Amino acid sequence: MESREARQFIDQLEAQLGAHIGWRTFATWFASNDGTIREYGVFLGILDDGTLYLEDFDRKPQILGFTIRPRNPVEYVKYSLRIPLGHIRSVTRVRKSHAVDTCTTASRVPLCQAGRLAEALLPVVTQVELEDGSCIYLELISHKEFVNALTRAKGE
Repeated sequence: MESREARQFIDQLEAQLGAHIGWRTFATWFASNDGTIREYGVFLGILDDGTLYLEDFDRKPQILGFTIRPRNPVEYVKYSLRIPLGHIRSVTRVRKSHAVDTCTTASRVPLCQAGRLAEALLPVVTQVELEDGSCIYLELISHKEFVNALTRAKGE
């Protein structure tokens, strides 16, 4: 059951985007091989117009409910992206450390899938490779649920 605030957020976002949001979730980390890395929370949804939509939101770091003030605060600038589902070439699990390296060097080479041992022992993220060679990386609650939602939305 969703809260009234969550429903208001979804209604406002749908009005702004001009499309209904079907499946949705949150990612706790986002990066792109264009050099963007966001430690902020990211809202992720599949729209009925056939696009994957994501936007980040400012999330202050906390410990035990107390906000931590960073030593060198960085000004928050909203990031959003709309990707046509037909432009998604592949979705795989990769090592997070490799994703960070790829994004900090702005490499356009997709990463190899993480092996079972790496998935069991190391932080892994979801790599979404696009037709133009760019990749985005998401730390998702459920990789499987994301893949299933994309498959249903693409009609595969």
